[in-house]
Amino acid sequence: MKTTLLHIFRNSPMGRENLIQSAYFCKQKFGLSLAVYIPESTQFAMDFGGNPVVVHLDSSYTAYPTTARAHVEQVLAESKCTHSFYTPNERLSGSVPLFPSDWAVIACPRVISEQSGRIGLGHIGPKVRSLVKQAPFPVFIPSMLFKPWTSVTAFFGGSKQGATAVKEGMAIARLARVPLTIHTQLGSITKKECEKGLDAAGILGAVSGDGVEWRLYDHGTLEENLYAVPHDSLAVCGAAGHQLISELVFGSKLEIIQATLPNPMVIVGPNCRTPWDRLPDGGA
Repeated sequence: MKTTLLHIFRNSPMGRENLIQSAYFCKQKFGLSLAVYIPESTQFAMDFGGNPVVVHLDSSYTAYPTTARAHVEQVLAESKCTHSFYTPNERLSGSVPLFPSDWAVIACPRVISEQSGRIGLGHIGPKVRSLVKQAPFPVFIPSMLFKPWTSVTAFFGGSKQGATAVKEGMAIARLARVPLTIHTQLGSITKKECEKGLDAAGILGAVSGDGVEWRLYDHGTLEENLYAVPHDSLAVCGAAGHQLISELVFGSKLEIIQATLPNPMVIVGPNCRTPWDRLPDGGA
């Protein structure tokens, strides 16, 4: 399943938008196949090498079960995306489905255990954080409404995990045949320190290559400079350590990006495999 994106379907207008974006991510950009899971209950677990994470869905994920499959088929017929319906074969305990963790990507809204209207754009739900911290794959977070993206913006602030986000951004941009921009907010870190981090990751030369623009901001705030991120760009961020929010790649809070950017986003956690281990054609 390393070339499959797993999508947890919610049978609602917002869920439809999320599914459209997953199909676009797969077909238009990477040739990934799409596996759609229609929840049978409000819980499932994902097995991370004997350390399962139990995910609690809100009731909207199990609403209107009689029309869910037909709605998925309708959306994916229009997108012409290769897909299948995923049915878990194992159980964690009782009736909790147990998923494997060998996916290429999992698509997940910003929150999955709260009603969407209760939490604004600028918050990553705790269950999503748990997935990001444990997952050997990146987590794709769709935007509220579908919009084709024509570039990739990777955020880098000097850390090892930030360099992994840049690698992920490079792999995505290459496969999608779109330009890559690296966004760095200076202040607590210098350009020289950032270059050392990229060099240690073996990608400093690639950052200077064709199709990559490195934008360094030594003025203003992170929130202010996020205005420079194109409205039709896929954002790629890294998250490291045990405290996802406080240890984002550029040392600021993930909520700043969440609250400011309406763009779709890919989050790369500390246990994420390198892109060339997951993506088609050898990745990066």
